[in-house]
Amino acid sequence: MTVNWKRVAELQNIYSVSDFQHATMRLLNEQILYQANPKQRMDYDLIAKYENEFSKAMEVVGAYLDHNSLHRYVAAIPTNTETSKIPLKHTLLVLVLRKLYDHHMNRGSLNAGIAGVDLLELETAYKASTGRELPMKPQSELLELLEATKRWGIARAVKDENLNENFWFVEILPGIQSLINEPSLAILKAYAEGMYEPEDRKENSSISVEDDHETA
Repeated sequence: MTVNWKRVAELQNIYSVSDFQHATMRLLNEQILYQANPKQRMDYDLIAKYENEFSKAMEVVGAYLDHNSLHRYVAAIPTNTETSKIPLKHTLLVLVLRKLYDHHMNRGSLNAGIAGVDLLELETAYKASTGRELPMKPQSELLELLEATKRWGIARAVKDENLNENFWFVEILPGIQSLINEPSLAILKAYAEGMYEPEDRKENSSISVEDDHETA
């Protein structure tokens, strides 16, 4: 059922039709909106306040709304996970990031729902899970991969300038629990295994991404 934003807007005097439309488009484009992000806060607050209406709007486009009030984010989760357009290197990285997030969550080492991971830990986990080397040099290639995860709202590269040296680490955001959930985990893992070359399959009969996973 299509949501009539004009009718919703007329019931109050704070938000306009364009406010609702803008929040809808932003959620669809960015997939995850965080209250802690100043640039997303207004849209998050609007969606959280009118959760039922936005849930109906998501259904129209083949998605469902997931509102995590604990970590204060909203996510538009596609009903059907599309894997054909996702490069293998991105898929593998996403799977490893989800595994690392679960690992830190189980250890109780999250900070405001965020898992901080240094590049050595990421490189080690990637090699252990996939049997492949994470592209570390040139570092720009790794940062490009992480830029994609930033667009999806699940992880971001952070530069910490310490003692005149640039130190990079990765923040895995809580929205990864919603976007990379149980069904999409299985689909992405099967897709990744299917994309491995024959030589890879000899060395890696399976991709280990669920050793530390627990249902969020």
